[in-house]
Amino acid sequence: MGRGSGFIAMHASLASGQIDICLIPEVSFNLHGPDGVLTHLKHLLETKGSAIICVAEGTGQNFVQKTNATDASGNIYLETLVCIFKKRLKKIQWDWCSC
Repeated sequence: MGRGSGFIAMHASLASGQIDICLIPEVSFNLHGPDGVLTHLKHLLETKGSAIICVAEGTGQNFVQKTNATDASGNIYLETLVCIFKKRLKKIQWDWCSC
């Protein structure tokens, strides 16, 4: 287990029975398109009125722009998929998005 493993996130999602989308590093996915996560998210929000997403650390690194930015300890700052979601949702300007 670690940054590249979604074991805890997946098992916690399955155990809770409340998670609509669980994203883990071991499974690739698309953000856009008919089978994309954002398309499914939009469907959930339109039909259920809400959605719960569990994102394991290290998920979606193929969407992250590489940077040399560091945190206060000097560790390389790694953008998260949540930050990317916020940017994409604002970019496509879904009127129901409260990001």
